Amino acid sequence: MLRLMFLPLAGAVLLSGCGTPNLDAGRASFYRGRLDEAVQVLSPSKIPDTDRVLYLMERGMARQLGGDYAQSATDFIEAADVLTENERISISRGGASYVINDSVQSFKGAPFERSLLHAFTAKNHLARGIWDNGAVEARRMLDVVEPEQRGDYPEDAYSRYMTGFCFEMIDDLSNAARQYEAADKLAPNVEIDSLGRLSAIPGAKRAAGMPDAELVCFVLAGRGRSRAYGSYGSTDPVYAEIRHDGSVLGRSHVLTDTVTMSRQSEQVEAGRESLKTLTRVAIKEGIAQTLDAEQDGLGDVARIILFGLLEQPDDRRWETLPRWLSVARVPCPQDLAEFDVVFRRASGGIVKSIRMPRPHSRRRNIYFAFCRDIVPAD
Repeated sequence: MLRLMFLPLAGAVLLSGCGTPNLDAGRASFYRGRLDEAVQVLSPSKIPDTDRVLYLMERGMARQLGGDYAQSATDFIEAADVLTENERISISRGGASYVINDSVQSFKGAPFERSLLHAFTAKNHLARGIWDNGAVEARRMLDVVEPEQRGDYPEDAYSRYMTGFCFEMIDDLSNAARQYEAADKLAPNVEIDSLGRLSAIPGAKRAAGMPDAELVCFVLAGRGRSRAYGSYGSTDPVYAEIRHDGSVLGRSHVLTDTVTMSRQSEQVEAGRESLKTLTRVAIKEGIAQTLDAEQDGLGDVARIILFGLLEQPDDRRWETLPRWLSVARVPCPQDLAEFDVVFRRASGGIVKSIRMPRPHSRRRNIYFAFCRDIVPAD
């Protein structure tokens, strides 16, 4: 009887990875700057339920870099909604994870990926000047990082800063100050005051009052961890200088390193998963012994499948995330239009320079922009 149940299940699982090639191809197109191609590849007619969130995350990132902020927001919001729904994991898949591996369950992401999902959604709204919707995402992010939701997993400063900025844009200055202070505690190498101003020098004296106009630019650089290739490029952090008419207005400050966040999350997960892995191994061995009793030699086949083919770690990640997430908040001309974002390593070398034709949006004396070190090829 167990033989009749086991063999179809094993075959179905071995064939269930058909969505991975599309994900890998879409990510490759994204990093080559072929954004329309990435969106097309990441829009198959059929998406495996277990990877639906990943498809939406990766496609939303490609659409955002391509300037399609409305559709990017739609993808990100759906991904967040699916994640919420997936918290109610079905009994069947929960049980299957003990017999097969955790990849049979829907992708849930690490807590920092879920908070960044809301931070990136907020950027889409802010780019379109929809300030209230940005604040909605800020509140959703706060729900994600509540201690009862996040547990022992690490929290990132970039999401907190984005939350503070969203509140600032709707004139909720008291809540904005709380989020800036929270970001300051999470970013030990950066000083952030209650007005959201940043400095790399502890205790640095800031100019009194506020400038006539400010540019707040969220700067994204590098490539995060990949399921296939690990982390990419130098470990030397990348920040950006903001230049206008040949003058340096200021620089960005790195708030979050997603590779570090990923590794810290894995350490927490390892402790949580060790008992489950031992239980799964015991269950699999019990299945193999039972099959041996039904038919001599079938247990050895089961061990090859259950341990050799199916005992694989769940290493799925949001792979189009940048590695270094930084923020520049600098004084600027009241009539700011074109400006340059010059990406530099901490050692001083220039990585890339990108000309920004204009900020994305403006509210009173604050300009909002974001920039990533990938140049669209489309």
